[in-house]
Amino acid sequence: MGNKPVKQRWIDAKNRFVERRSRSTNYENTLVNAKPEEEGEYAKLAVSGVYEEIRRLKVRDELFVVAIDIGTSSSGYAISVYDEYKRDPLQISTFSWKSKTDGFQHFKTLSAVLMNPDGEVRSIGYDAEYHYINILSDHERQEWFYFQNFKMRLYDQKISRDLILHDVRGKPQKALKVFSSIIKGLKEDFASRLEERVSHFGANCVDEEVHWVLTVPAIWDEKAKQFMRVAAQEAGILNDKLSIALEPEAAALYCRYLPIEKLSGSDCDDGKSKLMTFSPGAQYLIVDLGGGTVDITVHKIQSDGAIQEVTSASGGDWGSLAINDEFIKFMEDLTAPEIMRTIQRSHPDDFLTFMSAFENKKRVFSKSDERVILQIPQSIRDIMCEKLGKSMESHIEEINRTQDVKLQRDKMFIYNEAFTSLLNGTIEKIILHVHAILDSHKLSVDSIVLVGGFAECDLLKSTFKTSFPKTRIIAPDDPVLAVLKGAVLFGRNPHVLRARVCRYTYGVCTTVDYIENRFPSSKKIILGGKALAKDVFNIHIQANETVHIGQRGNEKRYFLNRDDQDRLHLEIFATKNRDPMFVTDEGVVYLGMLDIMVPKLQTQSADKRHFLVSFLLDGTEMEVVAVDSATNTTTATKFDFIG
Repeated sequence: MGNKPVKQRWIDAKNRFVERRSRSTNYENTLVNAKPEEEGEYAKLAVSGVYEEIRRLKVRDELFVVAIDIGTSSSGYAISVYDEYKRDPLQISTFSWKSKTDGFQHFKTLSAVLMNPDGEVRSIGYDAEYHYINILSDHERQEWFYFQNFKMRLYDQKISRDLILHDVRGKPQKALKVFSSIIKGLKEDFASRLEERVSHFGANCVDEEVHWVLTVPAIWDEKAKQFMRVAAQEAGILNDKLSIALEPEAAALYCRYLPIEKLSGSDCDDGKSKLMTFSPGAQYLIVDLGGGTVDITVHKIQSDGAIQEVTSASGGDWGSLAINDEFIKFMEDLTAPEIMRTIQRSHPDDFLTFMSAFENKKRVFSKSDERVILQIPQSIRDIMCEKLGKSMESHIEEINRTQDVKLQRDKMFIYNEAFTSLLNGTIEKIILHVHAILDSHKLSVDSIVLVGGFAECDLLKSTFKTSFPKTRIIAPDDPVLAVLKGAVLFGRNPHVLRARVCRYTYGVCTTVDYIENRFPSSKKIILGGKALAKDVFNIHIQANETVHIGQRGNEKRYFLNRDDQDRLHLEIFATKNRDPMFVTDEGVVYLGMLDIMVPKLQTQSADKRHFLVSFLLDGTEMEVVAVDSATNTTTATKFDFIG
């Protein structure tokens, strides 16, 4: 946090607000302090010779960059103050969140939203959980809305503005409202902390002098990214003050900045080998182990210190919540599926408490632990005994599961082998996928970097070490905050990533001249006496193509149908296939409509009017650039993927 108290640092930031308002740009070429005699771990790191290339940074210079990470299990935010960043990029403020349910302080708060029966937000995070479990009566819980672990609904789903989420009791609410509510709650928490430390800072100052960063999994598609942007806008964040950061990229950026003693390696303790992980020319694989998804990608450090993606991001729904599902199956095997469903329906509060206890245990579980102890709420134990018609102790003996589990009063003892089996299935899926990436691309990486909340699990880290004995396995000391802190760094220096490998083939539905023996007769249409082929997938960017950030792709020409046409409608499609022929091919999905405004001309052009259209990867989001042949004017706009 630095030598100055947070309050004084924020007051200093306020005092510089007025003098900076006249600047015409939000970026400044900044020489990061790297004098060895000055304080700060980054200074020592920068002059070590390896990181000389990242001393000069073109950084975003708003007074504050605030990154928000909406995770499947937990959410939070981190803050960078501009002048502190110039002295030491790792001067990042985060806050602890106390859970009244378990009594512990946590790095992030719970991803939870509580609404009253009218749909008005009552609270978020641990406050929402406590209010729902301990304050509301049984009758009120049937009327109120309580949402938790809802982020996974945006993974591999049909997303629109009207997407519906169901709370823990199955009551519906619009997804945009739920997501915007937790973003707004975190935004307001930042504003209140700012007001406490710097009185009369003002809402306008927050709008002008805060750049927001929202994190998303790298394996999410464009619709999910846009959904999160719209949710942020509904939470009151200005569109031009918001960036989207991909979670594994953010985590990798954070790890690059860390002093060597803050990185723990599994097969090496010498600083030099850890430092080499992020040296120019080094290639590393990063595994972001979140609650819902696991994101995996490979990066290479370029000679100037920038990052280039080597393989497109991949992964799956193998986050730590998959282990929660295994635990529920374990409990169903011990009792019965209907008994567990009854518990969830009749006592969702105690069920949440029970699962929260399991959540904490699985993260700290070590393969050397003899057993894991969980406290069972009395209501859950009572339902089990009532439905089984006997005590749980007798039941476990009858089904010959005493080698796996033991119940004693309000405690459940799960022995090592049984608890390990709950984790192993998910860990094995992750390991197999990493092997598949390295084998299919014939890659030789220097290191594997583990980040995310599940990276705290000793069993997972030891399994990686065993599975990849010749590769350095590295994790930051605070893996649960790696994405959040990295997102702040990305917000300050968004140009650090130079190129990305595209996950999908993107294109536009069009018609072309019909050619016999090339197109099937079913695609043949006659327009104006001319034979055309319909539904043709006009490729703009191919899957696995390396796309340089800010660089336009190949231009394609699209003609107007009529002289009086005021809009050009382009239908955007995507597929994992590199060479689709038609938008009706299997695996091709419709993303949305792109509308390009067509200004009226005073005089008609002799040539048929058309637009030269190209796709542009603007940071982490897709954009389109259209050049009008009649006026030579350029229009840039983002796609509307969610309608």
